[in-house]
Formats: sequence, C-alpha cells, structure tokens
Amino acid sequence: MIYPAFQKAEISEMLAFSPQKITIEGFDSDYAAAFLDEFNRKVGKGNILYITINKENTRRTEYLESACRLSGEKYFIVSEKQGEDVKITVTVSCRRGLFAALNRIKRMCESKEFIIGSVEDYPLFAVRGYIEGFYGKPWSEENRKMMLRLLSSYGMNTYYYAPKDDPYHRDKWSELYPENEICRLSELAALCRENFVDFYYCIAPGLNMKYSSDADFERLCCKAKQLYEVGVANFGLLLDDIPENLWFDDDKAAFDGEAVNAHIDLIRRFRSFLTELDQKCRLTVCPLQYHGRGDEYYISKLGKGIPADVSIFWTGENICSQSLTVREAVAFENSTNRQPLYWDNFPVNDAEMLNEMHIGYLSGREKELYRYSEGIISNSMEYCLSSRIPLLTVCDYLWNPIAYDGFSSWQNACEIVLGDKKETLMPFLDNLLTSCLKVENSPMLNSALASAQQFLFSGDECGAARAISEYISALEKCYNALKTLDDPMLAELAPWAEKQYIALDLIKSAAALIDNSCAENRQKTALILKKYLEHPKTLCNFSLQFFAERMINYGNAR
Repeated sequence: MIYPAFQKAEISEMLAFSPQKITIEGFDSDYAAAFLDEFNRKVGKGNILYITINKENTRRTEYLESACRLSGEKYFIVSEKQGEDVKITVTVSCRRGLFAALNRIKRMCESKEFIIGSVEDYPLFAVRGYIEGFYGKPWSEENRKMMLRLLSSYGMNTYYYAPKDDPYHRDKWSELYPENEICRLSELAALCRENFVDFYYCIAPGLNMKYSSDADFERLCCKAKQLYEVGVANFGLLLDDIPENLWFDDDKAAFDGEAVNAHIDLIRRFRSFLTELDQKCRLTVCPLQYHGRGDEYYISKLGKGIPADVSIFWTGENICSQSLTVREAVAFENSTNRQPLYWDNFPVNDAEMLNEMHIGYLSGREKELYRYSEGIISNSMEYCLSSRIPLLTVCDYLWNPIAYDGFSSWQNACEIVLGDKKETLMPFLDNLLTSCLKVENSPMLNSALASAQQFLFSGDECGAARAISEYISALEKCYNALKTLDDPMLAELAPWAEKQYIALDLIKSAAALIDNSCAENRQKTALILKKYLEHPKTLCNFSLQFFAERMINYGNAR
C-alpha cells in the first residue's frame, strides 16, 4: 500500500521481498540503522537490503517547484534488484527528509513489498498537523504519544497541545505547572523533536485575564518561560470561546471599550516577550472571531494590527466548515495581511455533536488550498483511538491533495488501524461515515436496501429477499466480531455498536415481512424501529428508517 500517494514515481514492479539483513552506508547511516533496527535480523544467509544515503544541498533536493517554497522534507528513492537482494539509494538534504524516506522504507519492510523504480516525494502543505483542542476528557499520555508517533510517520509535522479540560491550560492558566506535570510536557516536547514535529503549547487566558494588568501579563510570561525552560519553543495564545465584551472597567478605559484593541496589545506584547526569550519562538493566535467571511471588522483590524510573523487560526466560513476554498483563503489574506492557518473542526465531535462518531474521511477541502494557506490543523475527538482513522485521511490529503481521494483514503486508513479485522467490521464502519462535513453515510447499507426495494417495485419478492440477505449475513458476522473482539478502539465505539445491534434486528425483522407480513410481525418490526429511533447515538443513513417503514406499510397493503 502506497499511502499517502507519491508526488512523482516511476515504478516498474512491486516486489515481494523480506530482508533478513540491512546494510546502510552514507549520510547519517547510524541514525538510519537505529530507525530500521527491528527489521535487521542479521541471521543466516537471507535476502539483504542495501541502503546508500546521499546528502545533496541543491535546488533539486531543497525546493518544491509546485509549492514555490524551500523544504527539508523532500527525498528521492531509487530502488533496484540485485540478484536476490534489493538496493535502495536515498537522496536528501537533511535528516528531516531522511526521516520521511525512512518511514516509507519502514512500511515496505512491514508489508514485505518493495517498489522497484524511482520516487521523488515531498509534502505540498507546509504545515500539517492536529490539535488536542476538544471539550472533554484529555487523552491519556500513552495514547497521546502513540498518536504522535503514528501521525508523524504518515507526514504530520505539527502538534498543538490545547485540551480544554487541562486546568492549567485554561482555568488555571496563570498558575505554574506542578513538577510532575511539567516533566510530562517536557517528555512530550522531546518526543515531538525526535519525530520532527513542531510542538505548540497553547494557553487560554481570556476568561478572566485583565488585559491592562501588568501583573496578569507577568503571570502569562512566567508560564511561558516555565515551559520554554523544559524544551517548549512554540506557543498558541487562544482567545476563542470567551465573552465578546471587555469585563473590567480598567480594560474598557485602556482600550476604548473594544476587545480587539485589548487583544492586539496583548499579542504584540507577548510576541515581543517570546522574541526576547528566543528569536526562534513562534506564536499562533486563535482570535475571538475565528470564522466568517474573513473581512469582518474584528479579524481585519486584528490581522493588520499584530506582527506579520504571528499565525492566525481560522475555521473557515463556519465553525465546522463543510468546505474550505481558495476564494475564501484569498479573502482572508487580503483582510489580515497573512494566509490563514486553518483550525479544521474535523473530526472533533464535542458540544452538540456528542452523539456522532466522526470516523469517516476528510472532504470538501480544495486541492489547490496548499498554495493559499499556511496549512491545516485538524481538531481531534476525545476518542483518541477512533480518531486515528479520520486523521490518517487528513495526513493523506495534506501530503498530496492533488491525488487525494477521500473514500479510497478512508479504506486505506481502516486497513492501517484495523488490519485483518477491517473487512469483518466494515458494515459497522460504513454506518459511521457521517460527520459535520456531510459525507454520504452507509453506502453499503444504501446499496443493499435500494436493490431490495427495486425488486419489490417490480413485484419480485424473492429477488428482494436475496438482495438483502447478503448484507444481513455480513452484518451478522460484524455483530459477532463486535461482541467478541478485545480491542480498546471498539470499547470507545461501544455506544454506537449497541445501536448497530438494534439496527441488525430491525433490518432482519423488516426483511422477514417480505415472506410473512402478518400483524404480529409488523407490530414487532414497529417496536424495534421505535427502539432504534429512541437510541440517542447517530448511526446509519435515513434509508434504514425508510425501508423499515415501507416494509410495515407493505404488509398492510397486501
């Protein structure tokens, strides 16, 4: 599986090959050897994988012609057969590019399938990341690190730490972290550096900060300095989801009664402090107004009033935008003097979306958006393990949006996460495609029910029963797997699986009416339908309810 798609590739063969020994020479060979150590068995006279790494600092290796920018993430791979062995030549400009190339080689070792040919590869979006910015229980540290390793291996290069329910991020923003917590964040920042991920610590002081208070500003700076001293160099200042009007009389007097003036002053001062701390520190701001046309008063004045090197989060026209377009990005840049850095509220499912499980794929983002934005940061779900599937599709889009196909990407992401369990669980996953992006839900179910109803329209009851029986069989197999598999991700999905069990009973009961539509069976189906509709979780397309109601009425019409 080549995922994400290469930018350019000439592949003559996909070779079944399992190296028993790996020899590496050239640039950063010790680093590469350690990276691939688990596959270097060094026993017997098996197949050998020869890797030569060349370092080249030229336009060819450092400049992305299609994106018109410099990048250290570009790499070249040339792979050829040498008798029973394979030789790979890697060319990069630095270790960051080597990291990307080695992840590709690692996946070839894992799948035991090697490309034979040549590859030129690089990411089109400059900033590709995710944010732990949902309302709900923060991820466990184990899951947080697992996610970071996984997504970095598929091309993510940025992570924003902003769990709303970390008290020291929001409610206790002015308090320093205790020793055990600051050590935890230090380890996380170190892991980010190891995986070439830019780590941003986000702080949200807007609920109770007095902007005109020197003491409050000093507390903000002390918090940032504490984090800087343990390895955090980048920061996010979140001013979202706070009251629109200034609360303190001193602030009203100092800033002419307008929050935007207070926010401009705070951002300027905080950016200046970070620059004095370290010229390499970067700052991202989430403004009070973070969605809309992009030319409104607040966001226009903020953009023109703060330093040009401060990034601004923007969610698009809506909080959860079904589309992100080049036209909107250009309008934002014209108003704010900078490209938007999208805070993309997918796959997050907090607030009024709590009953949805956004396990589908990214859609509605234009292919050329990489030219007109800093990048995209996806807001994750509280359900960390389930978030892997949608976030992998985000990785795919951000690396190569030109070749991105949402549904195919989703199929590949399901295989990466679930392995050989994927096909068995697919009827359930298929019923969880729904999201705020309005991706078509339940294509497998819709196809089966549409086929059955078409047979009924033509008077072929036997054909209708056959059409739906295959889907029922697959769903029963899925049901048995959901009951018996010991998988932490399925534990996250348990409330939706509960509704899937009811859906299975409903489909079976409705389909049984084709052969026997007696009053008792119709009443039974109606009761199951009621139970299904009363369950709060979102599952399946409307087609299931429509089919059940049609079959109940079909029995009445006989």
